[in-house]
Amino acid sequence: MSKNLWRTKMVTAGSKPGTGFYFCVQCGQRTYLEIGTDRLPPCTKCLGNHFNK
Repeated sequence: MSKNLWRTKMVTAGSKPGTGFYFCVQCGQRTYLEIGTDRLPPCTKCLGNHFNK
């Protein structure tokens, strides 16, 4: 299996990354987007703007 398959996709608050769980890079807080057209909000715990899928 390629190492590239294990990489996570980093996204920023305000983007529309699609449905799924996103984890704050700064504190690890989990955010879930249910609708694919929703914008990812800043982290509700630390107000961080960078997330991993």
